[in-house]
Amino acid sequence: MKRPFMFFDLGQTLVNEWDFIDYFDKEFLEILNAFGARIDSRNYRAVRDSVIRNRQIGHESVRKLVTEVCKLISQPGYGKIITKGLEPQIEEGRRKFFRLFDDAEETLNVLSRQLDLGIIANQTKDIVRLLEDSNISRFFKVKVISSEVGIAKPDPRIFHLAMDLAAVNCPKDCIMVGDRLDTDIRPANALGMKTIRTTNSLFKLQEPMSGLERPTYTIASLSEIPYVLKRIIKTSE
Repeated sequence: MKRPFMFFDLGQTLVNEWDFIDYFDKEFLEILNAFGARIDSRNYRAVRDSVIRNRQIGHESVRKLVTEVCKLISQPGYGKIITKGLEPQIEEGRRKFFRLFDDAEETLNVLSRQLDLGIIANQTKDIVRLLEDSNISRFFKVKVISSEVGIAKPDPRIFHLAMDLAAVNCPKDCIMVGDRLDTDIRPANALGMKTIRTTNSLFKLQEPMSGLERPTYTIASLSEIPYVLKRIIKTSE
């Protein structure tokens, strides 16, 4: 392997969304019950987790999660109304609760001495401010955000775009780090990249549906990546 290029997903990979998820769940449950759902937090979480586990939101955002949950536990026609009603809370929650995982900056600092780094993420444009405010933009040579380029994972074109910008010709010289099997691991594996799955995420609920969804390595925290990188380089020699 030549000097590797490592691409990162953002949400629930570098960006810690757990406080946002707690806030969102509370707000969503409240509005669901206001529209007559009559569901408690335990049963709500069971429905939410089923939607995630069964791949019902595709590559889309938390707004799609709202739509799919509403189909299951609210009256017909309420989904669009509830989604629109939650929009202010979603935007506020992203601003207030999105932050980096505690080990993100130090891990990126260590990795940047050994390889080049980039981002391939399905995110709205406001995520750029978090990258700049948290001072981690300096680590990335390439930042490909779906809302800016008009292509979203798992579309292979977004991976090819990132490789073109990174001036990387061979996918086998790339490593993709992400939390989702369907939008991060499968498309990267299909291209021939090495893959690292992070499991500090709601999407740990996903189970591989094919060999292409089996990551090269699985980690519980970002701080494990430098050790995994050593193994990747050693096996590629």
